[in-house]
Amino acid sequence: MLNIRRILWPTDLTDQAERAFPHAATLAAWHDADLHILNVVEKGTGKSAGTKETFPVPEATLTGFLRRHEAPPQSVNLEALTVVQDQERGESPPDAITAYVDGHDIDLVVMGTHGRRGLRHLFIGSVAEGVVRRASCPVLTVREGSELAPAWRIRNILVPVDFSEASLEALRHAKELALTYGAQITLLHVVEEVVYPSAYGLDPVNLPGAEVVTRVEENLAEIARDEIGYEHVEVEANVGYAPSSIHDYAETNDADLITIATHGRTGLERMLLGSVAERVVRQAPTPVFVVKSFGKSLLPPSAEASS
Repeated sequence: MLNIRRILWPTDLTDQAERAFPHAATLAAWHDADLHILNVVEKGTGKSAGTKETFPVPEATLTGFLRRHEAPPQSVNLEALTVVQDQERGESPPDAITAYVDGHDIDLVVMGTHGRRGLRHLFIGSVAEGVVRRASCPVLTVREGSELAPAWRIRNILVPVDFSEASLEALRHAKELALTYGAQITLLHVVEEVVYPSAYGLDPVNLPGAEVVTRVEENLAEIARDEIGYEHVEVEANVGYAPSSIHDYAETNDADLITIATHGRTGLERMLLGSVAERVVRQAPTPVFVVKSFGKSLLPPSAEASS
């Protein structure tokens, strides 16, 4: 089981934030963790979806969030949780949230995302992606507009693997999540197509064939054996563009959770190109558990020692 002592649920008191609450409460209950609830009011504007009259969030309201679609199992008992509610002022919500993470030694952030796209997204971004980019701990995002399995009924976990150490760290976190939920794991690697413009004067590059895909799946199977064992794990390789291939695979194969690593790319390169993890957070039809290559590990000591 992951070493989770404090979980943060940032909320602007909208429906998008509400969708993430059952995931935060379920993981807090199963890990006997404190649940922190944070509402940020932007300095100078006073903008917040909440007001002093609606925050702190009443326990009855939180119970309604948890039971909106299905009654939780007895193991998810909101009354048994230690709940801490704070409302803070900040220059921007991502800055305030990440400062709270550091100041309260938060282990996991669970939050909703609007899945914003297009030009507005490029220049403004989203609060969730800002937190994914900067927070020192893993972040679990839940996107609006998706039909989700109940938070306590995660059965299929998809782990994109690019054979980097960061993606193996995400796989180790996924293994512990699978043990917690009683889920199976699928390892997916996307072989990227290479296409050059005709202006380069180069002959078309042959697309990766079946032999390459087979070899990749053999390597994934070796990783599965070393990191997980053969039981409750599948491997898959395909050819395409990584973010959209991950999205399509998750949707087609009814994945309930994606666990992915971010390499922490920053600056102009990240703004223009993004990272695979951020694009997956933006588009995925399922919750996404993002593990930072540069941040806190939640692995238990036994898993850390074997990695």
